[in-house]
Amino acid sequence: MASRIIILTAAALLCTSAAAHCEQIADLKIIAFRSEEPDRCRESDVALSPAKAREFFKRAKQIDARVLHDDYDLAPCYIEGTLKWGGKICDWNIRAGATGHVQCNKQEMYFACQACGDLFDQK
Repeated sequence: MASRIIILTAAALLCTSAAAHCEQIADLKIIAFRSEEPDRCRESDVALSPAKAREFFKRAKQIDARVLHDDYDLAPCYIEGTLKWGGKICDWNIRAGATGHVQCNKQEMYFACQACGDLFDQK
């Protein structure tokens, strides 16, 4: 019994420190591709399937807006869509530079993924 409590406590702490991995994502739909620089950043740079987009959010680390601004380059193109996050319908985008954003009403969450290069490979 005591070992079960320790395991559950450890899992809860892990979920607290990596909320992106613990949230329930469902009904992820890709609605559009957008580019602020179509000659430089193309749809093929961020051609993720819905399954790969879902995997991006599973692998990505949730970061705050300041870290996103200071430490990451925002690619000028992205895919966007909707998903259900914890039962709420939310808007999301994933940029070609492996950064992402989810907005549920007024709540905004930012993501970056160092281990997602394989998701963007078109081989």
